[in-house]
Amino acid sequence: MSRVESRLLGGWAGRVWMTVSLCVTVSLALALGQGTSPQPLGDPSSNHRKGKSADRPAQSASFVEGKDYQVWQRVRVKDENGFAQPVEAYSLLLPKSWRTEGGVRWIINIPCPADAVQNRFSATSPGREFRLDVFPQKNWQWHDDPMMLQHAQNSAALGGAGCGLARPLDAAQYLREVLLPHDLAGATLVSHERNEPLSKAMLEQARAANAAFRASGVPVESRPSAEIGRVRWADGRVGIVLCAVAQTVSFMPNLINGGTFASYQCQANVKTVLSGPPGREKDLEKLLSTIVASLRINPEWQAAVQRVYTNIAQVEQQETAKRAAMWRQTQQEIGDLQRRTWEDSQASRDRLHESWGQVLRGVESWSEPGGGRIELSSGYKEAWSKGDGTYILSNDPLFDPSVVFQENWKKLEKKP
Repeated sequence: MSRVESRLLGGWAGRVWMTVSLCVTVSLALALGQGTSPQPLGDPSSNHRKGKSADRPAQSASFVEGKDYQVWQRVRVKDENGFAQPVEAYSLLLPKSWRTEGGVRWIINIPCPADAVQNRFSATSPGREFRLDVFPQKNWQWHDDPMMLQHAQNSAALGGAGCGLARPLDAAQYLREVLLPHDLAGATLVSHERNEPLSKAMLEQARAANAAFRASGVPVESRPSAEIGRVRWADGRVGIVLCAVAQTVSFMPNLINGGTFASYQCQANVKTVLSGPPGREKDLEKLLSTIVASLRINPEWQAAVQRVYTNIAQVEQQETAKRAAMWRQTQQEIGDLQRRTWEDSQASRDRLHESWGQVLRGVESWSEPGGGRIELSSGYKEAWSKGDGTYILSNDPLFDPSVVFQENWKKLEKKP
């Protein structure tokens, strides 16, 4: 493991969260239209039933799921092997009856400790028309000082610890050069853009961290970026790709030649793709908007992961205790500052999740009965909550799930 990576390892825990990452944490630039009423997923016809009578009774036989109303359920993704027993890592809303696979798993004894937590999750609609893929995060490093770079290369060749060596990339470059050829085999990138509103939210986080670094005299700079892309496969299927990359740049004095050099720690922490049949692009937008805006990370799981990474950093510090005091002190300062930044970032992280969805312009906010709010697919006039993470959307004024299903559903109010 390189000396720079050793100093920054404690900070990796603040960004160990993945893509679903869909958050720590993400920028898109696509101006997509709001649309009107969305087509139901799995049925390309209109949401409104033809020839309905105004006095039709609210009976279950009179309404068809996927046509008159849509059901969303909260899916809870587990970390199966990281701790003594399976732990819920995060949750997200998916349409009812979608089949899910994968989750969070840990890989031990790998050269790059920051990649130990891997989130690989997928979900498909009942007819396999739509598919969601969340790919694991990826970390790498780079040094613009030839001697530091040679040291890292020699360490890697001898099997030493350390993340892979590659030139720093922003989200647009990573999407084109890594995510597309490695994770989306056979796909062609049709377009990609940066989103200014979401970039602004991400940069606000980065500015807060950078200000803390400067106040303590630590020459470290955070540089986040995010991108949205459109892809197409040879069989006609289309997809929306979300990609975010966090760069942490550390400026170090060159004790031999004078001046400074930069070391880069990079993490692709959002790698999410939703694909579907051609002609259903608007459905993809609305569907992905709701999914990413609904992401909620279990804070207890996240804190436990943080502790594991802190322990790794402490072990690394013990192994490098004989290095120069300047290096050890800088490592501690960076680790402490980044850990404090992570502890204060949960609320802003939730805002970033919402921004991913809102930038697609496919969600609207509704007031929860308990005083909170939820973002669901736009284009619907009415929404209900069952209180267990299940939601129903409908445009039919005669549809009332409490009557149809004889269950306790609470009607939501749309927020302006």
